Amino acid sequence: MIRVAAIQMAPVFLNKEETSEKLESYIREAQDKGAEFITWGETLVPGYPFWLSPSGGAHFNDSGQKTAYATYWREALQLDSSPTLERMKSLAGELQIMLMGGIAEKEGASLYCTLVTIGPNGKLLGRHRKIKPTYEERLVWADGDGAGLRTHSLKDIRVGGLNCWENWLPLARAALHLQGEILHVAVWPGNLRNTEDITRFIALEGRSWVISVSGLLRPTDFSHLTESEFPMKSVMESHSENWANGGSVIVDPTGKIVEGPLVDEEGVVYADVDPTIAIQERQNLDISGHYSRFDIFNRPLADRAME
Repeated sequence: MIRVAAIQMAPVFLNKEETSEKLESYIREAQDKGAEFITWGETLVPGYPFWLSPSGGAHFNDSGQKTAYATYWREALQLDSSPTLERMKSLAGELQIMLMGGIAEKEGASLYCTLVTIGPNGKLLGRHRKIKPTYEERLVWADGDGAGLRTHSLKDIRVGGLNCWENWLPLARAALHLQGEILHVAVWPGNLRNTEDITRFIALEGRSWVISVSGLLRPTDFSHLTESEFPMKSVMESHSENWANGGSVIVDPTGKIVEGPLVDEEGVVYADVDPTIAIQERQNLDISGHYSRFDIFNRPLADRAME
């Protein structure tokens, strides 16, 4: 059994230091309640780029968009030299927990939507860059790669994760299934409409435990920014509803919701993951084992098309 925790919180938008401090307080709270695996939403540090659609993010060579991008880049994390990430690694080692969560990563002048995994030994176990940013996300994030399509072991439970809409990609899910994934983490920027259907679907398909963990973002979460560093501040503050309402939820391998969804508030969602339930459910459907038919499906698609 592994106790897992999904942290749903709003970032201190475009401030990596204060966001990570806030995140640390939730991590310590979750560990105090017995959590051994803790996760949080897509690019929580330093925030998801919600400004793109309402502020005309596709305007070419727009000075305001370039300013916002530069601020976002400034607050993103560099994997090999970020003090913020180093503190996360030290925290995982201190508390003897596994962390998996979303950050905006920078390399050169480019940005990536990245899911990092840190082991109980305080080491960075892996990074998964979003394979294909969705729609306007392509205006700020570069394409990822397949290097991060890996599972990691925690007490003999294989854990894997994907970012937001790439959870809809059958081959991305299959890449993790084929590594014996028992616990799947789907990280989202927020909103119940994203998590309420697909979480149960992934659980039923893979006979896996699934955590969908979301962020929260309200119009008031931009008040600390200045127009000079974030020119679309007034646009984001004038919104009548929350930009992201959460929706974090945990589902077991039978498709049953065991905790959540948590909506329109910050908090932590917990569950005790029993891997035996996943094995029991795979007795009649194991898509990475007896139901996989590798003799058919591992042939290149191009070869089959020629028949």
